[in-house]
Amino acid sequence: MDKKKLMDAGIDYDDGVGRLMGNAEMYESFLQMFLKDDSFAALEKAMAEKDYQKAFVEAHTLKGVVGNLSMKKLYDELVPFVDMLRNGTDIEAAVEFFPSVEKVYKETMAAIK
Repeated sequence: MDKKKLMDAGIDYDDGVGRLMGNAEMYESFLQMFLKDDSFAALEKAMAEKDYQKAFVEAHTLKGVVGNLSMKKLYDELVPFVDMLRNGTDIEAAVEFFPSVEKVYKETMAAIK
């Protein structure tokens, strides 16, 4: 994997490896597994169907995964998005913010590939 490319996309490679006691091979395998994770697809579907309670669950799940993988930029996008969905009163703001989340998600995925 291209460490610089990952870091440019907001993935803190060194922090991620550190979370796994210095095991870079294991961290990279977890990043590869993330490519197959369907949380974002489920989030997209929930947003398209205007099922904002489900969108909250999917976004919250995704936030946890990316946080554990040290995907800082994507995590920082998801935090306010999840908060908007959490109370159900900022749905319009969440809908407007979602393209930003999607953009950072795609950048993150491209860096891992």
